Amino acid sequence: MIRLLGLLPLALAAPALLLAQEETYAATAMRGISNEGKNGTDPYVTAGDRAYLIGTQDGRFPDLGEHLAQEMGGLWVHPIKLIDGFEASVADSAAGQEVALRKSEEFINYPYGNRFRYGKVLHQVEIDRFQFAPEGQPGIVVQYTLRNQGDRRRELRFQLRVKTDLLPVWQSEKLGITDAPDRVSWKPATRRFLARDQRHRWFAVWGATAASGATEVPSPDPISTTGQGLTAASGYLVSIEPHDSATLTFVFAGSTRSSAEADQTFSSIAASHPKLLGRKKAYYAAVIDRARIRIPDQRLQQVYDWVRINNQWLVRDVPGIGRGLGAGLPEYPWWFGTDGAYSLHGQIATGDFDLAKQTLRLLLAQSNKVNGNGRIIHEVTTNGVVFNPGNTQETAHFIMTAAKLVRWSGDPAFAREMYPAMKRGIRWLLVDMDKDRNLFPGGYGVTEISGLNAELIDVAVYTQQALLETAYVAGILGAKSSAARYRRQAEELKRRINDRLWLEDEGSYADFYGTRAQAISATEGVIKQIRLRGEDKMSARDRELIPYYERLRDRFEAMPDTTKGWITNKNWVIATPMETGIAPRERAIQALDRIRQTDVGEYGPYLSGVAQAAMMTISTGVLAVAEATYGRADQSLWYMNRIVKTFGRKLPGSISEMMPDYGDFVQAWTVYGIVVPLVEHVFGVKPDAVHRTVTFEPHLPAGWEDVSIEDLPVGSNRISFTRAKTDGGIEYRIDGKESGWRFVLKEKPVPGARYSLNGQPISPDSTGIRMTDRQNRLLIVSP
Repeated sequence: MIRLLGLLPLALAAPALLLAQEETYAATAMRGISNEGKNGTDPYVTAGDRAYLIGTQDGRFPDLGEHLAQEMGGLWVHPIKLIDGFEASVADSAAGQEVALRKSEEFINYPYGNRFRYGKVLHQVEIDRFQFAPEGQPGIVVQYTLRNQGDRRRELRFQLRVKTDLLPVWQSEKLGITDAPDRVSWKPATRRFLARDQRHRWFAVWGATAASGATEVPSPDPISTTGQGLTAASGYLVSIEPHDSATLTFVFAGSTRSSAEADQTFSSIAASHPKLLGRKKAYYAAVIDRARIRIPDQRLQQVYDWVRINNQWLVRDVPGIGRGLGAGLPEYPWWFGTDGAYSLHGQIATGDFDLAKQTLRLLLAQSNKVNGNGRIIHEVTTNGVVFNPGNTQETAHFIMTAAKLVRWSGDPAFAREMYPAMKRGIRWLLVDMDKDRNLFPGGYGVTEISGLNAELIDVAVYTQQALLETAYVAGILGAKSSAARYRRQAEELKRRINDRLWLEDEGSYADFYGTRAQAISATEGVIKQIRLRGEDKMSARDRELIPYYERLRDRFEAMPDTTKGWITNKNWVIATPMETGIAPRERAIQALDRIRQTDVGEYGPYLSGVAQAAMMTISTGVLAVAEATYGRADQSLWYMNRIVKTFGRKLPGSISEMMPDYGDFVQAWTVYGIVVPLVEHVFGVKPDAVHRTVTFEPHLPAGWEDVSIEDLPVGSNRISFTRAKTDGGIEYRIDGKESGWRFVLKEKPVPGARYSLNGQPISPDSTGIRMTDRQNRLLIVSP
């Protein structure tokens, strides 16, 4: 019957069967995005949780990167790199013509892999390259498909050259680990290559999955890249019937323990790569379908889907260290306190509880190993080296994120697990880092500007939120007196932030609270940081800023020696009181309007309102959240669409860290400025999964009438929320998969309107409309 349907005219197909043919929500993203033949020298990633490959969209593998100079590309199986890259060529056995596959005509980026179209490389022979990194496997699959479009059989010779580069991750020298030359050997029995570092037990194995005719190519032309690797090549005979195709499948695998383990991984991937690809596609489709939205702004909806895809590319799973969400590629594949906190807020708000737990546990374990006093680290590489033991704000940020995960997941066991760490973190903030006991912890914050080591606005605000969230977790665990104490401290710190860090004459919050000496130090720190770039790398704006900060320093030196709030840089974190909602509304609107009028560029707020140069997705995202926190959906949407404006500028389907198109070409924290304002403010989802309650307080941008979010995990439940304007009025649908939950819709009552819930008239009040059924239909008919 299904076969017959394909032969029927479309109009004759039964409606039910037509519905069955409708695409799933994920289908659009799963089709991938093409670079349309542009941006060939820009990078891409073939991502998996155990391995990833970075090259450029024309199919090449040039040296790139800074942390390990020129070494951040290629194939990584953390904590080691395996190869710099590979090159292929094909020749007609009869004609002897050989063509190198040096530049693809088109690159297509899928959630689960990539495709390179080389076009007709020989007369009537087209070649594509497809590659993916199987989840849970320290290796990748690369497939070349050759299509014979002619009327005669073609006998082709295919050659693959590979440049090894077995070396350790950044900072490994602190563990006494340094790179050594590679050794490569051909294994005739398996027709595979084996490479190893001559000093360490690092191994790479590669070859074709069906290699019965494979041969080693002696003395191949070397691939020129940085490093101590070697070039090896293998050759294959390919016979293709007319109007048919043939596929060569290659596997690359690695191990930090033994050649046998690398060989076993190769064999496992080679035997099951179609199944592994199917699983990967299903996994990414499930990621996209979870917490799926429908909104009038289709471009924003597309970006919402892809930032969630992007973050799956950044999951690092490293034996002996742990699994968690990394920061960005190519420079920051490892784990960070700041990046993790911002990024996990987006992961949690779309129901990715397992990844959030894994990341928080990894950060906590590494922090305990290095600090052991409640302080959360800033950065740890995939070999366990902590580069920075932690900026002050990161401990508060960690506490906020852990509590948010409890609110969304409703997991009391996780609350009990995290509560001791939260208490230690609060003690470190308010005892170790608050020497003058004014509730303002000292130390560096998000912006990490040289000399800005004082009582910073973001540190104070996030500490206030950490106190509130620790009080929440203490309360659900029955520690009532501790909860009350944390709440009192949070209220007092909120008062002090608004009293001491608000500068009425400026209509702004200060960068920090401190002494005149600290203000002078902050100006000198900026001057020092600019000069460190070197005279030849200074921009014209840099040269303007040095005298500006010198004049500001001189002005501070002439002022009375006092402790107060100071503005030195107008760093974007002055928006954190609005981001968190602790600023009084009138003051918040004044500050937000001032930022928008004076300190915003084409893509959002400048990192420094004084410098007015660089912009980042996280600073723009924080402003999107800040506006949404006060119900200003249109202003929030404006900031979200600054992020959307940079979508695909570097890599199809991705957004760069530095706006519009530099820095990491994929960055985890970008999810914060898209997901959090949409889910938590536009849809207004406010869960308390511990008490099986979800409150909805939607704030829609102008012109948005019909919106929905479906299959959103909250606790063990999956909820859906729909608002639609119909001929009969405004209809809300709030559904859950489980019984025993309570839903509350908070919307300002419409005078004279008629309300009905599941067909029964109701009278709303200012506290919200309560619903307890699994399926709820609320109709509001205006007078």
